[in-house]
Amino acid sequence: MLMRQSARARLLATTMILMPFVSTPAFAQDGTAEAPANPSEQGEQTIVVTGSRIARLELESASPVAVIGTVDLERDAASNIQDTLLEMPQIVAGLSRANSNFLTIGNGVATIDMRGLGPSRTLTLVNGRRFIGGTPGLPAVDINNIPTDFVQSVQIVTGGASAVYGSDAIAGVVNFVLKDRFEGIQVRGQTNITQKGDNPRYLVSVTAGTMFGADDRGSLMVNFTYDRDEGLLSRKRALSAEDCAGTVCGPASYSTFAPQGRFTFLDATGADGGGMFTFDRNNNVVQGFPIGFGYNRNAVRFISVPVERYLATAIGHFDLGSDAKLFAEVTYGKVKSNASLEAFALQNADVYDQSDANNLGIPITNPFIPASVAAIIAARNSDADATNDVAALSFRRRQNEVFDRSNRASRDTWRVATGVEGTFGDDYHYELSFVYGRMHDKTASQDVNIARYRNALDAIRLPDGTFACRSASARSEGCVPINIFGYNTASAAASAYVSNGADRTTDIVNEQQVATASISGKPFALTGAGDIGFALGAEHRREKSVADFDILTNTGQNSSNLTADLRGKFHVSEIFGELTIPLIADTAGFKYLGLVGAIRYSDYSTVGGVLSWNAGAEWEPFDDLRLRGLYAVANRAPNISELFSSPGETFAGVNDPCDGVTATSAQGGYGAACRAIPAIANAIAANGVFQYTLADQQGINGFVGGNPDLSEEKARTITLGAVYSPSWLRGFNATIDYYKIDIKDGIGTVGRDTSVEQCLLTGNAAFCDSVIRNANTGLVTTVNATAVNVAAQRTEGVDFSVRYGTPLGLFDDDKVDFSINYTYVVNALFQPDPSAPLEDFAGTVGFSKHRATARLGYSVDNFSMSWQTTYFSKARGLNDPPANVAALNFVKSRMYHDVQLRWDVGEQRRLGFYVGADNVFDRKPPYLPGTPFNTPPGTETAAGVYDPMGRRFYAGATVRF
Repeated sequence: MLMRQSARARLLATTMILMPFVSTPAFAQDGTAEAPANPSEQGEQTIVVTGSRIARLELESASPVAVIGTVDLERDAASNIQDTLLEMPQIVAGLSRANSNFLTIGNGVATIDMRGLGPSRTLTLVNGRRFIGGTPGLPAVDINNIPTDFVQSVQIVTGGASAVYGSDAIAGVVNFVLKDRFEGIQVRGQTNITQKGDNPRYLVSVTAGTMFGADDRGSLMVNFTYDRDEGLLSRKRALSAEDCAGTVCGPASYSTFAPQGRFTFLDATGADGGGMFTFDRNNNVVQGFPIGFGYNRNAVRFISVPVERYLATAIGHFDLGSDAKLFAEVTYGKVKSNASLEAFALQNADVYDQSDANNLGIPITNPFIPASVAAIIAARNSDADATNDVAALSFRRRQNEVFDRSNRASRDTWRVATGVEGTFGDDYHYELSFVYGRMHDKTASQDVNIARYRNALDAIRLPDGTFACRSASARSEGCVPINIFGYNTASAAASAYVSNGADRTTDIVNEQQVATASISGKPFALTGAGDIGFALGAEHRREKSVADFDILTNTGQNSSNLTADLRGKFHVSEIFGELTIPLIADTAGFKYLGLVGAIRYSDYSTVGGVLSWNAGAEWEPFDDLRLRGLYAVANRAPNISELFSSPGETFAGVNDPCDGVTATSAQGGYGAACRAIPAIANAIAANGVFQYTLADQQGINGFVGGNPDLSEEKARTITLGAVYSPSWLRGFNATIDYYKIDIKDGIGTVGRDTSVEQCLLTGNAAFCDSVIRNANTGLVTTVNATAVNVAAQRTEGVDFSVRYGTPLGLFDDDKVDFSINYTYVVNALFQPDPSAPLEDFAGTVGFSKHRATARLGYSVDNFSMSWQTTYFSKARGLNDPPANVAALNFVKSRMYHDVQLRWDVGEQRRLGFYVGADNVFDRKPPYLPGTPFNTPPGTETAAGVYDPMGRRFYAGATVRF
């Protein structure tokens, strides 16, 4: 299970609405050739653009499509392709190096989140086919496994594409188009470092390809990539060097879970008996817990986790003759990462059951208790005043020398896509393909066995003066008493005993199988406007996921919550079709008018039948202007995690508004609803009041987890836009698109208190189904918080982009090109459940009302340069900030500048060099502490939005043979 966050934190961590970045069109071509810089250079060649299975030009798509080409990838010089995608206006980081340090699973994973609607609502494809998910039970792809040097282009389509590609495409589709052919050998090396000399990064990429067989009927190309990012510790930046809360950073905000411990006297009921002590650096007893004695957690946290990648990819084709071709893609990726967290903060309640008078806390007979403290306890217990007796010691202590809870993660991903494709007749194309994917993640960290820890704290002094565990059976199992009073007091032997066999491990396996058959073509003309285009197909997909936790985690015997294994699977059979219908062409006011549509029926083993469809139109009133619009009904079936995560039991406190209700009390507006429950009315009649005892309250349980009865999410998407490509200005293109994505029946959870309250007020089954009352007593006995279809989300905005490239004329073969892109976010609405207000996050951090990206490039002969600027408008940290952080809530606008210089040697360009700098002017991120802004721990800023690293330099070289 991933780190728990509030609904707003989850939204902000994965949400940013940006603008479209349209770049080089995608072509399947030799890796040694350059893609055309402008669409005008394409001639009439058509390509299969993401968003449709019918071949057409990028700018003629009815859906807004943005494309990153080879030149863009070179200008970014990104080792990890996620870094390039985060510059795309539609994309924000789902999981990334900068926000995964605190995850219990998925450290270093890189996922894509379109429009901030969540990674599970973005479908990621490779060459138009699905890729195995990178985290347990979720479809989001870990794009760490995609080698940048093997990518020809990245195509991004906005809006509900479920009718074309199936579930998960509510926000849109990101398709990585890999290079088709390559001859020779290319080696690229690159190194990166910040101006402070930290966060080094190293990349080596080797690509080789050849043709083989008679008439070069076969082709094979392979790539091996090694990439190591060493991460960055929080203490390496002044902004995040110390713990912060609100406007205060430093010792006053340090954690009171300190490595020397904080101890409190308990009375016979387990309540605070008065008296607290800690230790100084010399392990002298200090009364109370003064400021400055806490622990600076940011001293050991990461801003960005280290990631090491080994990637091997191969693509092969073989011409069978008769216009048929075999193809195969093989991908293997090993990704290693590790977290760096402060030592675990163990406290009394983790070890002792304080409802048991014999199990309140550390026994006062513990011989490790300092003599001065033992004397105080003895005096209080012998002064004939029972009110100040000390029965036990409560503790909270960071386990620095006992165990390290930081994760170590290793993920292996295999994928094979193979099949046959070909043409027949003059206008028909077919493809039969099969995809198999498998991801195996092993994540481990140290932990303690709570039962052993309790035995080790129950120490006694033997007659010979040595210390031992009180329990004879524990001693027979090797129990070593542990001293937690002071800095570094736990012995290696005691630490080994309490942590022996207690490593927390998670063994995850995802498997995917996809069989697809499709045919497309242009069979006939309905009118004189052109041929109808169609695509028909069928697909069968199977998904399976297992997350197997260690036995202590399964049984709740270590420091984490009891967590059951995840085991789930589903299958779906689908049929789909598309049409493009030309209606009018080459008449006054109608250079072209046509209709487009797609439909897909999916039969899930989980939710049953689901229908997705879209319909739209394209109108070209004259040569240079094309108008487009599309309405889509999209669906997302619940994933394995949402369906099959085993419910975990919780006894976290729940407040029943009916507690204390009388025959006349208002109970904050709940009184009438409470008295309408027969059992409560009976209790009031008999006792004058309906009331819980402490035992009643503590006995309310509940289950948190998946829900096999979930239904699919539903979305309505509208896109309206225009493309202007003037014939009088070759190389110029401008696009403007309005988008609106409205999601209903979103999958989420409802707070347990909210369920109880709203069930009383509304009687809505979305709340009442989670609340169980005893029919005889009226007492709430169970409140569940499993996944339900209750959330709503909407995003709306306008994307505008311009690009232009032309010879400048300063030299014979020079060229200048630029792109300017802008997005205005109209709204970004979120409602976690029907009782909550619809909150608009537009204008908050991650949802800047205005954002722009501009790139200027110039090339002459073998030299080129590029300058890119990214702009974020001012933003609010929170919609309703606490008064003490009002001054921090206003975030000024920011601009980041990146530059690159590139030089290729000789006419053949077999040797090339490049250097660059990102964040040239070292723009600092805003101070947004985790409390109360819910930013990633250890960053003290919105690291997924603003740059926390500072100015960075890189240099690289490419050699071609």
